[in-house]
Amino acid sequence: MERRKVSTPKEFFESERDRFYSDWTLSFWREFFQNSVDAGAKSIDITVTRAPSRGTFDEEAPEMAEVTRVVIADDGCGMTKDVLEKVYFSIGSTTKKDGDAIGGYGRARLMTCFANVRYSILTKDQFVIGDGPDWVCYDLPQASEEIGKAIDVLKEREFTDKIGRAIDGLQADARLVEEAREKGGHKGCRIEVDLDLSKGYGDRRPSPEVMLNKLRQYLSESQIGPKVTVNGQTPEQFFDIRKGRLQARRGPIRRHLSAMVDGEEITFANVHLSEGERAEHKGKVIVRVAGASMFVQDIASGVQVIIELDPSKARDVMTSNRDGLKREYRNAFQEFIDELVVNNQSALREKKSERIVIEGEFGNLFARRPRFEDIVRDPVDTTDTTPPITGGAPDDLTSPVQAQEFGVPIESLETFVKALGERTSFVDKGHAETVPFREEFETLGRRIRNGEFYDNHLDAFFKAMSPKAKAWVAHVLKARFERSLEATDVKLRGLNDVVVHVENTTPAIKAAIKRNDPRNWDEATGKGRQPRALLVAWTEACAVAVKTLMKVRPSTSEFQWTTGWCYDTAKEEDQGDRIRDVVTRALYIEQDGKCAFLVNPVTEKGKLAFNPSDRADRQRLQALAMHEVAHVLVDWHNEAYAGVLTDLMEHYDFQEAHRRMKNAVKAVYAAYERGKARVQPLDDECGPRPADRLLSLAAPSVAARDHARSEPDGTTVIDCDALARAELCSGVANEPDETFTRSFR
Repeated sequence: MERRKVSTPKEFFESERDRFYSDWTLSFWREFFQNSVDAGAKSIDITVTRAPSRGTFDEEAPEMAEVTRVVIADDGCGMTKDVLEKVYFSIGSTTKKDGDAIGGYGRARLMTCFANVRYSILTKDQFVIGDGPDWVCYDLPQASEEIGKAIDVLKEREFTDKIGRAIDGLQADARLVEEAREKGGHKGCRIEVDLDLSKGYGDRRPSPEVMLNKLRQYLSESQIGPKVTVNGQTPEQFFDIRKGRLQARRGPIRRHLSAMVDGEEITFANVHLSEGERAEHKGKVIVRVAGASMFVQDIASGVQVIIELDPSKARDVMTSNRDGLKREYRNAFQEFIDELVVNNQSALREKKSERIVIEGEFGNLFARRPRFEDIVRDPVDTTDTTPPITGGAPDDLTSPVQAQEFGVPIESLETFVKALGERTSFVDKGHAETVPFREEFETLGRRIRNGEFYDNHLDAFFKAMSPKAKAWVAHVLKARFERSLEATDVKLRGLNDVVVHVENTTPAIKAAIKRNDPRNWDEATGKGRQPRALLVAWTEACAVAVKTLMKVRPSTSEFQWTTGWCYDTAKEEDQGDRIRDVVTRALYIEQDGKCAFLVNPVTEKGKLAFNPSDRADRQRLQALAMHEVAHVLVDWHNEAYAGVLTDLMEHYDFQEAHRRMKNAVKAVYAAYERGKARVQPLDDECGPRPADRLLSLAAPSVAARDHARSEPDGTTVIDCDALARAELCSGVANEPDETFTRSFR
């Protein structure tokens, strides 16, 4: 019985291409790049040109005069004859069994070859010529011979333009094959494809301009390893990218995506955040594998999110056209997108995180705005130190910027000039002897009221006032502004509300969480001495940072704030030069209109990460405090955030912060000293001191000297708590004498 196989016309592949892919002109590049990346290519050279059409095999050129010719050449592993015949030209077959390979569906050939006008493949010692489902494959010597025969056949026909274009094309193939033979074969794979300019419309019509625009889009969404050239230039040169590289760089890993599949939870992707001026795709989620873009989804959010699928699971997670995810994974993906639209901060954190607020005696702290109206309207009195007419402030203030550099907020100047026009400023209310330059101020106020400056009052102040008058006003405003800040600065007198945020833990961190819980601290037993000292030091560092924020950005709205702990384990983060394991050292959160600045107090082994008595560690805490306080104004690490942080670093008073942190730590240590007795020797008699004899009688099995420390002033400090604990551990007594223990505290 004679068997026949189904014959598939090229029109079927064209239809499949157009129907199967949401945007085939973009997916075209994805398929090519995936093949090259999976082949281990280190470089990929691309040319896109408008070229004369040419024939296939020994056929004359088609009616169309021009095509878009795309050539992609890489230096990967290439394909053998066996792979070409049994895999590449067998729909549905693949060699990509390796879990790290991106592709593997066998559909790439729909776009790269079968649906197009003509294609050729040069790889290793093989050369392929094809048109739709029809193709021939020769080794290089045979290819050279067969191409020569085809040229001879065409030359025997009556010459036409289409015959001439066909001969030119075959002669180009012959030169390509000969060059490969001279080198002993072609390293990697070179694929040449002619795209039909007469098909499609808009960005589905594969003109050179459209294909290059889609190439730029694809590269801007991806971050692949191989070096890429476009028409002989780097992508940045060709597409005129003035800053950075044409790629979407991964930001830090913010969380993971998991889905329940057949009753098993499978983690299938990492979620990265990218932002800043170079984040070209804000308002989009880019789904990638090994840095290669698969598809993009718009979101109603101003951030750029990159989801990197696990390469070993990619084929199980994605649909066969790689334009979407399979059902179980799609549901988890969509839940993430929905949450991202509602709350960026929440969506970009792991779901396992926990947060509690431990109420403290003093509740929240307050960051209050300076009262500019009071600053400029309270009469000048003895609390204002009138500066000398010369010296101090520059006597050549000519702009708000100069005044701000001196320490005068623009807001206070604007309020002063407005009050001057309303006759309500401190120069209008002060006595003549306390307000110099009164005549100048009255003249300017009158001109403002007459509308002479068209509401540009601040500019009028700098132009109309004498240098000495401007310097005097600057001094008064600066002094009053600084006093206003001091008045709103809240000093820590005890524990405020403590926020505890837990992202991820280890057994060691879980034990540390219990030790560092303020509810478990006890001055009487000595529990929590070091973590409490660290917490108050951190709070003081944040207090100075908040004070500085209100100074450099006085228009900041008032807010309540507190401090606390955050706990997390190391996560992978792309830091530009490489991916590193990074532990979150501090965190800013906002909830119910209240701000919390949290520090991670421990290492992954559960040990305290900071010693508040060490100056270097206090400096680290101050740097972290500025970093988190800057987030009060800007959520993301972009240029606006960098500007706020730079202002904080420039004006942060490190000496004040060190002083306040040291004093707070000393106060904690003093509170925990209540369990110690200080004994002063009153005579020169030989033998043990009275306290030593008393301790020996109370705990004869423990040497008093083990718990005594001689001080430079001649006193001896006895740690009674340690002595009592040592007594219990020694087994001398089953229960401590509570009366005795309390009497020495």
